[in-house]
Amino acid sequence: MLKNDIIKICFIGNPNVGKSTLINRLINSNDLKTSKDPGTTKNIEERSLVWNKKKFIFLDTAGVYKKKNFNFTLLTKATRLSQIIILIIDSTIDRLEKIHKRLASHTIKVGKGLIIIFNKWDLVINKKSTKKKMEKIVTNALPQVDKNRILFISALRDTKFNDILKDAIKIKSLLLHKVSTSSLNKWLKNAVKLNPPIKIKGKEIKFKYIAQTNTNPPTFTIFSNYPKKISFSYKRFLEKQLKINFRMVDVPIFLKFAATKNPYQLKKK
Repeated sequence: MLKNDIIKICFIGNPNVGKSTLINRLINSNDLKTSKDPGTTKNIEERSLVWNKKKFIFLDTAGVYKKKNFNFTLLTKATRLSQIIILIIDSTIDRLEKIHKRLASHTIKVGKGLIIIFNKWDLVINKKSTKKKMEKIVTNALPQVDKNRILFISALRDTKFNDILKDAIKIKSLLLHKVSTSSLNKWLKNAVKLNPPIKIKGKEIKFKYIAQTNTNPPTFTIFSNYPKKISFSYKRFLEKQLKINFRMVDVPIFLKFAATKNPYQLKKK
């Protein structure tokens, strides 16, 4: 099996939120220990599944309830080993906790794909209104998370979890996506024309070109004459437009800015 056909997913969340139960249901086994009492999972547990000619490797992690908790160190190690992170949240909560935001922000910061799952959906009575409420809570607290990557399930009661696997395949594909240099530079020209950067102390910022310099996550470098003078807001504008234009809103991207070399610099020495 090719390396690109292997998708490694890490399941994270609070204690007793259903991480082990969900993995057991995905692999159709009771291999992982589950309990109503928190703290059943102590270390990183690994299980695998082959579905649609893709091999999924699932990492189960100990529940975490605060950043200084010992399990947070193990969790960050597990996220480094993974490509996609599934953050599981109890459907009965009224708001996101600080640890939820930290876990999601950490995932995006290190360039991993993110799926948010509200588990124990069978316990919710007013499902339609609660779903809208939860989606709003997430998008307000984590605007970088796409609403299409929020799922509502019952790991205990549901029988089909294909949406999780389909989303993971799509995210993995986007993480490895490559954009041609010509398409990128055409986009950059149009984006700058639509919203040119402001002058800094009379100096005009000129963008020379852009190139994709890495994948997993997609990484792009824009070369300009004054990269250090580009404002934070303008960098965010370019990043957002880049993600929208090339349909990569579901995954984090890294956009870097570098200086173009002066071809006459060596001649002056």
